[in-house]
Amino acid sequence: MTEDAGASAWAAPWPAVLLGLAGTVGFGAWALAVGDPPGRLLVGIAAVAVGVVTAMGAFARPRLRVDAGGLVLRGLTGTRRWPWDHVDAVRVVRMRRLGVPAAYLEVETRDGDAPDDGRLLVLGRLELGTDPVEVAEALQEHRARAGRAARTPASGQREDPDRDEDDQDHGDPADGEEPGDRP
Repeated sequence: MTEDAGASAWAAPWPAVLLGLAGTVGFGAWALAVGDPPGRLLVGIAAVAVGVVTAMGAFARPRLRVDAGGLVLRGLTGTRRWPWDHVDAVRVVRMRRLGVPAAYLEVETRDGDAPDDGRLLVLGRLELGTDPVEVAEALQEHRARAGRAARTPASGQREDPDRDEDDQDHGDPADGEEPGDRP
């Protein structure tokens, strides 16, 4: 994770990227050395898959970035940005994979204001380079800070800290009470 001027960013660790590069080269060499065509195809597919994941770790850096304006996700095909008011949920999902506990960061976002244009971003420890729980906490902190900044009054305006619109009884002529009749 890197931080500067209130921004945080996460990316795959460089040792994992270098290991992926070595795996890609190794699978590629193995695919060329295999004598039977079905084996060559399977090992070649593995080489391509590891190569794509390695390219993602190497070129899509940082993978996830947050700042006061919102959330930025970088991929091989480009960068997507969502303002905080389009980020609906941030959570960590825990499960077991092959008997080993795993945690994933899930972020629900919307591209627009329609309810059916949402996306679910799922990021694991390898993509983030750290524990998804820590990233979720940082995202929640950034969201809360952005929400507080959006609710603060504009400069030059004063807000009465003793007055809360939800707690005030304005009276309802339909119920026969006048404003302020209640103790």
